[in-house]
Order: sequence, then C-alpha cells, then structure tokens
Amino acid sequence: MREYLLTAALSAVFCFMLTPLVRKLAMSSGAFIELRSRDMHTEITPRWGGLAMWGSMSLTFLIVSHLHLVGNAFGRELTGIFLAGTFIMLLGALDDRFDLDSLTKFAGQALAAGILLLHGVQILWLPINGILTLPSNIGAVLTVIFVMLVINAVNFVDGLDGLASGIVAVCAIAFFAFSYVLAVNNGFSRAGAPSLVMAVVVGLCIGNHLDRAD
Repeated sequence: MREYLLTAALSAVFCFMLTPLVRKLAMSSGAFIELRSRDMHTEITPRWGGLAMWGSMSLTFLIVSHLHLVGNAFGRELTGIFLAGTFIMLLGALDDRFDLDSLTKFAGQALAAGILLLHGVQILWLPINGILTLPSNIGAVLTVIFVMLVINAVNFVDGLDGLASGIVAVCAIAFFAFSYVLAVNNGFSRAGAPSLVMAVVVGLCIGNHLDRAD
C-alpha cells in the first residue's frame, strides 16, 4: 500500500508542476475556450489539461517501474492502457485546438478501445446471477461501448472547474479499493495494472485540484 501512496503522491506533484506550464502553452497556441452557455466559467479557459496529466502519468510510470512491488504491474495490459491513453490525449489535444467533428472523435475513441483489446484489456464477465462469463466477441463489443460512454460522460460534465476531475477522483478511489481488495481476497498479486493506474489517476486529479486552488 505504501508504494501505491507514493505513486499517487508523485503523480499529484508532477501534475501540479506541469499544469501551469501547459496552461501557458495552450494560451499561446490558441487552445482555449470562450465562454459557453453551459459553462460556469467567468473567464476564458485554457485547454490541454490532458497534456499535463499525460506528462505526469509518464513520469510517474517511469519512476515507479523501479519499485519492488508496483514494478511488477508493468506488462502487456499496462502498455495497452498507456498507449490508449496517449492516443486519447492526442485526439483531445487536436479537438481542443481545431474542434474536430463528432464522427472523427467517435472513430478515435473506438480506435483507442481497440488498442486496449489488442493488449488483452476487455470485459470478461458481468456480475449477473453471480458471475456471467461473456463470449470473447461480446466482451470486446461491450468494452468498446463502455470506453466510449465513459469518455463522453466525463466530457459532458466538464463544464465547471474541477467538476470532472473531482468525479473521476472519486470513481478512481472506489475502483482502486475494489481492485486491491479483490486481489487480496483471491490471493492475486497486489501489483496489478488496475490498482496502479487508479493510484496514478487519483494523484493526477489531486494535482489538478491543487493547481486550481493555488
């Protein structure tokens, strides 16, 4: 658990440090958003926050890969999650700057989900009548749908400073607890990709909030 706490702390610190730099880059590059009717912002808001989060995630992964326990989580699944996250970050950065059309964004989101599938990350079962094991093709389709739903749900609520990151932080804490307890109760390795990624996400959200409060 201590290594996961360290992971979250590193992620938060890096995000807190990188966000102001990315904010200046976004404003100078024209990647900012004017006030919209659904927003609660009172000033022009720079975009590209995902770039700061991606950079923080990359630095955190680079460091914690050398830790005794957490380092064992690095493998095919984590590689897929990192590559999919990188692709979504690039897609989001382009959208923030050039306002991509909906079809392009949906296609990109589906492609990101495809990257996860290629690296063995997909829904295998559902908690229905105990455990319902899914056929591989059904699990793949549900994975793509789930990824796209989550991405667009977070985008939809991102109209107030800190709202999206706050919701994501709560969800990440819950999922970290679930994956960690599941590993402990079933005798699995506590160094799992889900727990590691959620620890990083929690740190990113905390760092983002600290920067906004500064």
